[in-house]
Amino acid sequence: MKIFITGATGFIGKHLALRLVAEGHRVQALARPSADTAELRRAGVKVFPGDLLDPHSILEAMRDCRQVYHLAGFARAWHKQRATFHRINAIGTKHVLDAASRLGVVKTVAVSTAGVLPPARDGNPVTETAMRRPELYTEYERTKNEGEEIAAKYASRGLPVVIIYPTKVFGPGPVDESNSATLMIRNYLRGTWKIIPGNGKGIMDYVYVEDVAEGIRLAMEKGRPGERYLLGGENVSYERFFEVVSRHASSPHRLFKLPVPLIMGVALFEAAKARILGLKPLITPEWVRKIPHNWSKNSEKAKQELGYQARSFDDAVALTVAWLQQSGQV
Repeated sequence: MKIFITGATGFIGKHLALRLVAEGHRVQALARPSADTAELRRAGVKVFPGDLLDPHSILEAMRDCRQVYHLAGFARAWHKQRATFHRINAIGTKHVLDAASRLGVVKTVAVSTAGVLPPARDGNPVTETAMRRPELYTEYERTKNEGEEIAAKYASRGLPVVIIYPTKVFGPGPVDESNSATLMIRNYLRGTWKIIPGNGKGIMDYVYVEDVAEGIRLAMEKGRPGERYLLGGENVSYERFFEVVSRHASSPHRLFKLPVPLIMGVALFEAAKARILGLKPLITPEWVRKIPHNWSKNSEKAKQELGYQARSFDDAVALTVAWLQQSGQV
């Protein structure tokens, strides 16, 4: 069928778009003129120039499509124009859902982030029903939450929308802040990553990018409109993260635990520098505040209702290391 996707040039979106084309669908993607769309075009994706802030371009790209995947977002730790987060993650979502409603799209999957959910309490991994903790949000997470609330309103009005929460996604793709776990793996393999944050006990849920792309596709196929689904992999501490990575490294490196107060001191200095000089900080206070917490998640709902599966953290790291080596990045 004919499918529309935003964020097809992004980390998860490209994996999803290529998967849909391989299955025989006709995929139409919205992309900024400056984006690199060569691989998508070679695969057969029809690319429409446009922007989430231009409703007309969204309508033209979405026309005649039965399904919509909305993955585009502004996924950065910091930007000197903070309003950019709101414009893209909230207003952009509204524009996509406006178009889907106007064109009578059969079903939409809107991708949020598990970052809008709170840390685990009493060691119990968090599910989709957990209450929010907005004081822990980064600007990205705050505005993704705004976008999610907009999607929930459209769902309550009858638009068939399914909301997805990917956890910490990693694997082949751009090695940058949108793929920060892979960035840590690459820098460890290069010998330039020297620390274990805090006492090493802080936990994140890490998931391989191809597993998330498949989970999003399953959400379109089987997800119930109005429902939310966590797509995670394995809950892993910083200590175990680097222990697993070291086992797949040709030459393991020694790491040092860096106390959170010391990291916070660096972050506050970086924040002041960013505020005064407009320079991008190396780390932000919001990120540091998240280090000690247990961010474990439970993806059982997606497993039961969607048939979602994710490979082990060890297997995902092995694939990521192999890709980094094959692509000449280490």
